[in-house]
Amino acid sequence: MKYIYTSIIAIPFLIVALILNGCEETTSGGSGAIDLGRAEPKIIDSVLSVDVVDDRPSDITDTFDSELDDKVFLWILWDNIDTGHKVEVNWISPDDDLDDPPYHSEKITISSTTGEKITWFYIDAPTGGLGGERFASGYWIVEIYLDDLFERGHLFYME
Repeated sequence: MKYIYTSIIAIPFLIVALILNGCEETTSGGSGAIDLGRAEPKIIDSVLSVDVVDDRPSDITDTFDSELDDKVFLWILWDNIDTGHKVEVNWISPDDDLDDPPYHSEKITISSTTGEKITWFYIDAPTGGLGGERFASGYWIVEIYLDDLFERGHLFYME
């Protein structure tokens, strides 16, 4: 009988605890992992820079000056490159709408006999205007695709 009274008293406390616990905010998140195939092509490193000298990026940065910098370079080090991989790089201006084509797009095919490859791409400052046109100020995006699959993107600021 003593256990019945204890159970009757404990049940309301359990119900209240469940209600309060169910009303709390919960956090969300998670993680994931996957084994890459050893021979799968991939980017080892990629950076934005003011120039490329002797096949290496020079003055690595993510902030450029539209008055001083007449080019923006994207330098990429690839691994596990064999034959016939298509690389596409899209430069997206802060003036572009989501439906607009990129400011500039470049497509090349790369291959390597050693498995490694260095590539670089660049955009020139606009020319031909009476006011000495420069790059649009604001945040730019550059997207890197390999064989039509998105690999990596960079965000940079043009002052």
